[in-house]
Amino acid sequence: MIITIARQYGCGALAIGKMLGAAYGIPFYTRKGLLEMARAEGVLEEMDDFFEERPVDELLFAISALGHSEGPVHSRALDILSDMIGQRNCIIIGRCGNYIFRRRADLVSVFLKGREEERVRAVAAEQGIGMAEARETVRDMDDSRVRYHRYYTHLQWGNSSDYDLCFDSVRLGAERSVALIRQYIEGIGIK
Repeated sequence: MIITIARQYGCGALAIGKMLGAAYGIPFYTRKGLLEMARAEGVLEEMDDFFEERPVDELLFAISALGHSEGPVHSRALDILSDMIGQRNCIIIGRCGNYIFRRRADLVSVFLKGREEERVRAVAAEQGIGMAEARETVRDMDDSRVRYHRYYTHLQWGNSSDYDLCFDSVRLGAERSVALIRQYIEGIGIK
């Protein structure tokens, strides 16, 4: 089973991913873990932009998208990540996982969301920063994720039809979010 978790900034994805990993006894990969895996496999150089989340130039994106309606132009990094993970069981936070692994029958794709004010409060408390700085951080990170996802997949980030589950993890909290995901997994019979 592979669980992919996309998320708005400040939704508790790391806590939820760690808890799911512990519950199922499978590895939990964030950007850092995947980056280390790519380094160990000697493919990091080919995936540098993918891991660094460099700002996407909207003009270059629009030019590169012209005439490429059959799929993303920047698929090499996605193919490398797919090959690195293969068929192993794991949890992946971000990295367009719902798109990369969409053909795996054992995929469970999740999108975590929350009201902006609640996410801002969570970020301010977690990072020990003021509300204005937290609000700017939340908005900047979400905007970056929108561009990043569109650049690599040509899809709209957070579109509910691209995920198995979309829910407000801020309102539920980490433990109940994990319970909901586990209930879904049991309900569809993935092991």
